Amino acid sequence: MDPRYLRQLAEIIDLGSLSLAATSLGVSQPTLSRNIRSLEAHVGAPVLRRGRYGVAPTTVGAALAREGRSIRDALQQADLDLRHWKGGLDGRLRIGAGTMLAHSLVPRFVEHAANEGWKVALRIDVERADRLIDRVRSRELDVAIVQIDPHFPKEGLRQVTLIEDRRAYFAGERHPLARKKVVTARDIAKCRLITVGAFWTHYAGVEPAADGAGGLTVALSGDVAIALHLLSTGKYVAALPGFVMDHLCDGRRFVRLRYRSAMPSRTLSIWHRDDMGGRPLIKEFCSRMAAYVATLQPATPPIGARPPSAKPTRVKRRSGRHA
Repeated sequence: MDPRYLRQLAEIIDLGSLSLAATSLGVSQPTLSRNIRSLEAHVGAPVLRRGRYGVAPTTVGAALAREGRSIRDALQQADLDLRHWKGGLDGRLRIGAGTMLAHSLVPRFVEHAANEGWKVALRIDVERADRLIDRVRSRELDVAIVQIDPHFPKEGLRQVTLIEDRRAYFAGERHPLARKKVVTARDIAKCRLITVGAFWTHYAGVEPAADGAGGLTVALSGDVAIALHLLSTGKYVAALPGFVMDHLCDGRRFVRLRYRSAMPSRTLSIWHRDDMGGRPLIKEFCSRMAAYVATLQPATPPIGARPPSAKPTRVKRRSGRHA
């Protein structure tokens, strides 16, 4: 079976027309029709149904077109890699990042790596942690930087630990708890609460207030921008990873509440397939990211710590070579 025919079949089905596909592929329509007939002869069944409004795939045609798209995507990526190489880049890396990290460490690391002169093409996808891990397994991504549930299945994966990141309660500076010296579980229970992340389903030690005030009102598993906006209004409280929040790329002010009870933590890690660990580009990325996170750790205040002044703690945008 000629791989070119599969690619051409995918183009025909995606465009819904032989003439449009011929123009896109740069071949004549008679040549394209002849190639499809050769493919059907090899398969022993029609791959297209021709109708009044164009063409549609048969069952076997749809299955073959999926392979044709893979071939097309691989060829396009090979062309892109060649252009990167001709442009002086060392390679290409497909990175997955959790939604919190997309607003925090990842853009800061990219800026840092560029300042350090790392010549590499990065593609960064932002999704839920569990979805990113699945895409690493299926080879759609080379690495994923996520905080996942400790019980999430990790077969076939290798973990590069970056930091153990403990949750903390955060609110906007106008929230009534922002200046309180000690925040209790009862205080939190009376607030409008936000949960962020597919795995974060409860608040440590907190039960909804008996009088019905407060309670869990918003649960988010997608872009954290919604949570940050709600926090900035001063009407909500959220349990968020403390280290990630300390390095947030956001000009708004958020207060780490003085909640003294223990909070759960999650390990922030890089994940890649076991059989990909020997790739030089993946090894270099893991080394660079781990070194970068290590430089930021001393700047992280202890959980529950606040400066002696009465002003709320600000999650600042850091400057300098680690910004």
